[in-house]
Amino acid sequence: MSPESLVLFAKIFGPIWMGGFLLIVFIRAYNPRRRAEQQRIARSILTSDSAKERR
Repeated sequence: MSPESLVLFAKIFGPIWMGGFLLIVFIRAYNPRRRAEQQRIARSILTSDSAKERR
C-alpha cells in the first residue's frame, strides 16, 4: 500500500468513523432511560460536606 493510498483511506474513513462515534456518544448521553443514572452520577461528586460549603 502506497502512502498516498493510506492518506486517501484515512481521509475517507476517518470522518465516517468519528461521525459514528459521535452519534453513539449522543445517543448514550441523551437516552431518556439513562437520565436517572446520569443525575445520580452528577450528584455523587458532591458530598454532603461540600454541598453545605456551596450554600
